Amino acid sequence: MNAFRIVPLFACAVALAACATTPDGEYPSLAVREAEYQMGQIPRPTGDCADCAQCPEGGEMPTTGQFEPPAQVAPPPPPPALSTDLLERVAQLEAQAREAHADFERAVPATRSAIAERGGVGSKSWGRAEVAYANLRSIRSRTSIPLADLDTLVAVRSVDGEPVEEIVAARNAVLALIAQEDGVLDELSPR
Repeated sequence: MNAFRIVPLFACAVALAACATTPDGEYPSLAVREAEYQMGQIPRPTGDCADCAQCPEGGEMPTTGQFEPPAQVAPPPPPPALSTDLLERVAQLEAQAREAHADFERAVPATRSAIAERGGVGSKSWGRAEVAYANLRSIRSRTSIPLADLDTLVAVRSVDGEPVEEIVAARNAVLALIAQEDGVLDELSPR
């Protein structure tokens, strides 16, 4: 029974010992061999690098030579400007968001007073407060619709490699409006 355990253990020890030994000679050179030049795998060097008179006794090429700097590459053309139609569309979306935000700000005082007068659950004053709050949330969603269109424009234009700075600026302005509205909604939310 113990022999069955010792034999595999001994075999593993011998295998590991074989991996730990080093070869008797030196490792083979990683220099380019003549056969690689003949097979076309590696181009044969020319110029100063091809002078084999400088080669050491082993026949390997010297590690000196001259390199030419890469040719100048023309700079890429500037990105195209956004079309006037697109700029008008962006301005229109931002204007829609500002208009919805103005409606939101006009509705806030009425909602504040309705929530301040809110009675118990099920009362008329509670119902008026809930309706006023729902109306405010509805106006907030009207502000976020242009944001979705601006996000789509940014995504499509950036994938196409077109400039998006103007669109991003409009989107950030709309995001700021929505953040203000979210702050008011959090303040007025029924707890």
